[in-house]
Amino acid sequence: MTVPPAENPALLQAFSARIASDVGLSYPVERWPELTAACDALARDNGLAGAAACMQHWLARPPQRPLIDGLMARLAVGETYFFREPASFEALEQQILPLLIAQRRTGRRLRLWSAGCATGEEAFTLAIVLQRLLPDLAGWDIGILGTDIHPGFLASATQGIYRDWSFRGVPAAVRRRHFDALGQGRYRIGAELRRLVRFTHLNLADDAGFALLPPMDLVLCRHVLMYFDAAQARLAVERLHRTLVDGGWLLVSSAEVGSRPYEGFDAVPFEGMVAYRKAAARPLASAPPPSAAHTPASALPRAPQGRTDPALAANGTSTEAQAPALAAQARAHADRGDLPEALRCCEAALALDPCHTGLHYLQALIHEEHGQPDAAMSALRRVIYLDPGFVLARVALGRLCDRQGRAERAERHFSQALRLLERQPAAAPLPGTDDVSAGHLSETLAARLARRRG
Repeated sequence: MTVPPAENPALLQAFSARIASDVGLSYPVERWPELTAACDALARDNGLAGAAACMQHWLARPPQRPLIDGLMARLAVGETYFFREPASFEALEQQILPLLIAQRRTGRRLRLWSAGCATGEEAFTLAIVLQRLLPDLAGWDIGILGTDIHPGFLASATQGIYRDWSFRGVPAAVRRRHFDALGQGRYRIGAELRRLVRFTHLNLADDAGFALLPPMDLVLCRHVLMYFDAAQARLAVERLHRTLVDGGWLLVSSAEVGSRPYEGFDAVPFEGMVAYRKAAARPLASAPPPSAAHTPASALPRAPQGRTDPALAANGTSTEAQAPALAAQARAHADRGDLPEALRCCEAALALDPCHTGLHYLQALIHEEHGQPDAAMSALRRVIYLDPGFVLARVALGRLCDRQGRAERAERHFSQALRLLERQPAAAPLPGTDDVSAGHLSETLAARLARRRG
């Protein structure tokens, strides 16, 4: 008979430590009843015999996204609204963003990230502010990324529909200008702003999730680190630091200012708030390489590219033309956390175009997300058979081997990927990523190998 968690403090201690490692969240003794209740509900949904069995099941396996999604749906905090903490957005609108815009005026390109975006109000607030600041917005390459670990929050954010509670403290004119009234107290963010923002799953405690993010000019990570334990908060700050360009900005909530070590950042005071700016020449303590990381949906290729069998290309059949659309559906389902449907769409696309390397890579990442490493590795080997120079497949194989404790094989795959990257122009964008260049990934891999060897 399984001992109930309340009578098994050792199990609760081990599980709370594992939760901190897997998703960053801190659950001290006084919050164990909350953790137990969430596990009890998760156990019912997964056919397990109660909270203790759920915890033991979790502890016996590497992190699996379906379980993480289920637990986060019961634990994550989603309190947010437009223009939350007005002092931060006043500093952004009056000083930080105008400075970034002036610096990027030649290339007309900005990358902003709302990390822990919940239901999307923060990301869309950034879009509203940029529209105010850029009369020539249509002439800019603007990318705003919203990420969260809660699948339900992401589904709501993607819809972009909000009720009165999300607008508390916001002037009515903002709602009239930037939202379409749908009736029954519902409002949808305008199409022009919606096009600027993309939402996807990302776990801030998963180092692998950061490798394929583009370099960011600005990161908002507010009301997130306050829920992390100290060690995971430090690692998350290091990851955010690596993601920012030199001179890039990090904004945290007022409750988090000074409560965590922001090594590698300069604190910059503004009226009513403090922001952190990345110091270009200050080295960080290196973070340990992840041993049980998986690829987030943000790394799934948006429009897989690869080599297609010439005989298939010669046919020019209408069914083959459906493969990219099915692949896009697969990615959309993965972003929402619906991995079985994502895999079904991917397999349907492969049935139409079986020699497409990008589709096999997409299938591998979905298998990895679904906690199926053997199937993922088989798909990645098919990618390399079809295209030995497919860099991201080498990186993914290295990550999976690392997760399985096969350090020597992992290092070999990472080294092969690095050699392939060195043959490409540093500024060349990598297919299957969002604005990640060969040089950026090369630097990331070189640092990772140096940490392993050091």
